[in-house]
Amino acid sequence: MIPISQVITKNDFIELLLKLGLKSKANVLVHSSMSKLGYVVNGANDIIDALIEVVGATGTILMPAHSGQLSDPSSWTNPTISEREINKVKKNMSVFDKKLTPVRARGVIPSTFLNYPGVKRSEHPLNSVSALGSNSLYFTSEHDFNEPEGINSPIGKLYKKDGKVLLIGVGLSSCSAVHLAEYLADVEYLYDDNPTVLKEKIKGLNNFVQIKKYPGTSEFFDKYITELNDKDYFMNERFGSASIILFDIKPVIDFFVAKLNVDPYCLIKPNIIK
Repeated sequence: MIPISQVITKNDFIELLLKLGLKSKANVLVHSSMSKLGYVVNGANDIIDALIEVVGATGTILMPAHSGQLSDPSSWTNPTISEREINKVKKNMSVFDKKLTPVRARGVIPSTFLNYPGVKRSEHPLNSVSALGSNSLYFTSEHDFNEPEGINSPIGKLYKKDGKVLLIGVGLSSCSAVHLAEYLADVEYLYDDNPTVLKEKIKGLNNFVQIKKYPGTSEFFDKYITELNDKDYFMNERFGSASIILFDIKPVIDFFVAKLNVDPYCLIKPNIIK
């Protein structure tokens, strides 16, 4: 049996959030990995409840509620669908439902958050965002289909409201907010090899539509963490084996836009170009 190295309660996490500088009235986008935290007594509920208590009724919590299972199965790698079964899958897929479509590959915290009373969800079949709080309707009422992390997305609205991003046990490679910089810089690869998504039913038949502008990989975003730390853009705390990072979204996005204006491919390259 593997011993539990750290037991975490809601109050422990509240103390951490306050130490990071998260305050009431904040609008904050949360990316997370429960597996890095240790043993959280009440699981994802303790993390969500701590966020709600700190941000308060006048703030708003946002989380990714992505549903990659609604993309064209011919492009899937996990699982891979045989060619003879692809049409069967496409024909029987259910269209996006804000209440019923499950969150995929974003962890247990966003999946649990979606079940909280009062949570709203944006209407994007692939990259929806959920929100709870005073500005939840503002963040979720419109979500541009063709620019899912663009300026008219929930993330773009967070940028316009000078919101914050909280990374719980994950790095920038899990931070979809950074993609906003690619849209603001209008990099060329936004137009290449974009996903086709089940958007709607027309006369009872599933209609798949290709998104016009979609970002590339995020796997190399973490290479800029040290530089962002050196610029004092991040508030960092260790919590068990997890790194917890809080930052203001606007200066970080502006930092990446400046990088992209010099080298439009810097975010999809493994090495920093200076």
